[in-house]
Amino acid sequence: MEGSGEFSELSGSGIDPGVTAPDQLPGSHLPGYFAYLSLGFKLISTLIIVLMAGWVFMTIKTTKKLHKPHNIWVANLMATDVITVMVTTIQTSAMMIGFATGVGDFIPCHVFKFLLFPVVVLNATYLIISVDKVVAITFPFKHRRMMTPRAIAGIIAVTWLLPMLLFVHTLFNADGFIKVAQYGTCISTGSAFVEALFTYMLPIFTAAFLSLVLNIHLSMKAYRIHKQIESETSLRGFTNDLEALKTKQATIKKNLKPVTTLLVVVLGSTAIGLLTPLLYIPVSVLAQGSVYNEVVRLVIGPNVGYIVLLLHPLVYGLYFKQVREPMMKLLKGTLCANKFNSAAVAPQPRRMAWM
Repeated sequence: MEGSGEFSELSGSGIDPGVTAPDQLPGSHLPGYFAYLSLGFKLISTLIIVLMAGWVFMTIKTTKKLHKPHNIWVANLMATDVITVMVTTIQTSAMMIGFATGVGDFIPCHVFKFLLFPVVVLNATYLIISVDKVVAITFPFKHRRMMTPRAIAGIIAVTWLLPMLLFVHTLFNADGFIKVAQYGTCISTGSAFVEALFTYMLPIFTAAFLSLVLNIHLSMKAYRIHKQIESETSLRGFTNDLEALKTKQATIKKNLKPVTTLLVVVLGSTAIGLLTPLLYIPVSVLAQGSVYNEVVRLVIGPNVGYIVLLLHPLVYGLYFKQVREPMMKLLKGTLCANKFNSAAVAPQPRRMAWM
């Protein structure tokens, strides 16, 4: 197993002098089946994420009425989910299978960490969706003129390029990680707080703040217009003013649903992400703190990201009605097409010669 810092290669004759005791190796306190459970969870989660996110992506791609900036950002989020989970699972599985079979180590930690840059793309997409909604609600006419297909493509390209450039430095930091191949992960030996602040925490908390403010603003506005409609109806009956108020109310509801959906996704992702550091709190009161610490760092921590990725297609595919209804139509159309093709190729019974 390859490592760095206080951990180094294990030779066939024994442990390298740089490692003073076998129990210092990460994961050495855990039963072997933990690694298999972790790998099984990753593979099952990957299958679900690819199917669900791919379904949402194809629905947006094939439904013309969904070809709007907000839905294109959602499609980019789904594509990022698929790329993130596929790259991570392939690397992790290769590490774990290579360790279990002893065939060798093909994925260095600095490459593993570099290929995690799509995670930053996810957080940046949250921010783009929230800022886009702020502009669309505040300046609707300017937003329509600004959000041309070329502008949208440029924003998506920058969203991918910048995180890639931010992570390039990891390719030149081969000694900055400890590899735990048995669990398919790498542990940073230095402090990554500043990097995590700007690449992970800041975008997601900004998106959460904007989504929450927008949600409150639209809800209050919808409530005031609802009261105005009730007042107009009771005093004057049906008027042009009442029709204008109902149009405003419909527009607010149309904007409120995507904002609420984003808020659910962002707050849900934040809550799931916060579970990991919170799980460290009981370590000090447990008798076997080293075992619990390794479970959190090597098993629970790396798998928390899969739960976040599962949340995205489930929320946008099941909760977001604007996408859910076309998804169901796409599924029915696919099933009907398969039945028709099966019936078309079914062999016909041969007629007897005497008939």
